[in-house]
Amino acid sequence: EGAIERLVDLLDHKRGALLTSGYEFPGRYARWSLGFVNPPLEISGTGSRCKITALNARGQVLLEPVLEAMNRLKDSGVLSKVSLDEDVVEVEVVPPSEVGSFSEEERSRQPSLFSVVRSLVDLFGYSSDELGDLQLGLYGAFGYDLTF
Repeated sequence: EGAIERLVDLLDHKRGALLTSGYEFPGRYARWSLGFVNPPLEISGTGSRCKITALNARGQVLLEPVLEAMNRLKDSGVLSKVSLDEDVVEVEVVPPSEVGSFSEEERSRQPSLFSVVRSLVDLFGYSSDELGDLQLGLYGAFGYDLTF
């Protein structure tokens, strides 16, 4: 049994994802597959609230730096609340500014759940010129309401 088939079986009862492309065009596109099970963290949010939950021991190790990053956002005025309760860092984004009180160029930089996502990308990111896992990333679904 191949690696992808084993992953598909595991995904029936464990968290994770499988992304794959069977399309190939010489010199331009290649077939690829990327998958994982048992991610260390879950990031979920709605409205102005977000939770970063450690899903296992690997996630527990990451909670302290996540908490520090969220506290930096609070210090900068983006978050109104940051708390740690066992395996969960909970945050709340400050209420949005009144429409018209900022320029169009500043609209996408107003405090939102994307501020939390950007902070986490900065925390875990690295230059692709450095050694590291080039597949490191945030994988999952973003709801439509997150973008507005």
